[in-house]
Amino acid sequence: MKTLALFLILCFGSLVLADDFKTIEGKEYKNAKVSRVEPDGIVLISSSGVSKVYFTELPKEVQERFNYDAAKATAFSAEQTANREALYKQRQESERQRVEEREKYWSKQPAPKPQQESSTINALNGSSLDRPAYNQSAGSIAPQFLVAEYAASEVKADNLYRGRIFTVSGTIKSIFRSGDKVIVELNVPYYRAGTVSWMNCVFNESSGLGQKTAGNPITLTGRVAGMRGNALTMEDCHL
Repeated sequence: MKTLALFLILCFGSLVLADDFKTIEGKEYKNAKVSRVEPDGIVLISSSGVSKVYFTELPKEVQERFNYDAAKATAFSAEQTANREALYKQRQESERQRVEEREKYWSKQPAPKPQQESSTINALNGSSLDRPAYNQSAGSIAPQFLVAEYAASEVKADNLYRGRIFTVSGTIKSIFRSGDKVIVELNVPYYRAGTVSWMNCVFNESSGLGQKTAGNPITLTGRVAGMRGNALTMEDCHL
């Protein structure tokens, strides 16, 4: 009984008291509080925002401190990935139904249909003059598809997507401030060289982000800005 009480005190203390954390790659989280412990990582609150740091990014002593179990972490990550994929498929099905309804409508309106087809084709394949207006979205696109396109050929992907506005949905890895901007990191279920890629979404203001935290799903619209370091970046983002 005393052992259990001591264990609970230690766990509670680790969740409340601020501490410094440093990843094996040298990234530091100063005076950070542990908001939540998950099988594959910890969610930290610091002056820079809310971040989820995976146990594979942390030293062994930190892993042991939070009772990291690689098997449980793998199972948890697999479950989270399956949930994201199920949500993605659900959204894809909704999009398919919406396209079918639109096509059904245009089938009854033969005269305007060529113009609609031309607009759709130009939005995806046209020159910069044919693309949607500066503040108009080219539609929804899966973040894992964008990351895969850039992984295959950054030059080709830039020609196809850079400067265009898309709506994407994903899971928040972290939220933090960088100068006067707010950066939302998205986990992307696309694996390359054994690591999970991510997407940085740059918000000019924090409106609507106050209730968002690491691990939450999010849908946002932004302009593809290309690769910045190891992350695909979207700018001028908004909810």
